[in-house]
Amino acid sequence: MSRKKAGIIIVIIAALALIPIVMYGIEVDVAEVSFSLSVGSSLPAASLLSLEPSQIPSFIAGITDVNVDVQSMNPYQYMIARNTARTQMTSEGASGQDIVEITIVFELRTPANTTLSFTITPGSDQGTGTRNFVTLLGPEDGINLTGEFHLSITINIKITPPGFDNPIVNLDLEPVSLNFVVP
Repeated sequence: MSRKKAGIIIVIIAALALIPIVMYGIEVDVAEVSFSLSVGSSLPAASLLSLEPSQIPSFIAGITDVNVDVQSMNPYQYMIARNTARTQMTSEGASGQDIVEITIVFELRTPANTTLSFTITPGSDQGTGTRNFVTLLGPEDGINLTGEFHLSITINIKITPPGFDNPIVNLDLEPVSLNFVVP
């Protein structure tokens, strides 16, 4: 390979390596939002399997352990996290064959009094139990100023038990609101 081609390749690689710094600067302020969502049935999982469509079970749901951790990370870490694992969901103690569909709506009011709304749909999951969520909010989500932010989280849950073709539960949980400060 000629020196000229090698030089061009090096310049291209260097330019690509600088993209995160140009986009976000040397440090990126982020807010990592975490919470747990518990979904349960008033009946044991084995009982739900033997229900007739005329017997409609009841379900309960609630959100707990809501936390916002404000931190700084380098632009490379942020770019990788943002593009590979922005929202993570893990399940604990899942039981039953119910199909649980979850929709999470975040409404963020910034220090400039701008309100941004975005929705995360982690998809359908099987069984009742606890789901732990962690999502990363960054500059694209309004975390680009310093000051106090107000975050409201609204969750909709749809549950389809075995033997039912459509969800029998369509529940909007009480919104959770909290304030946090980006220094």
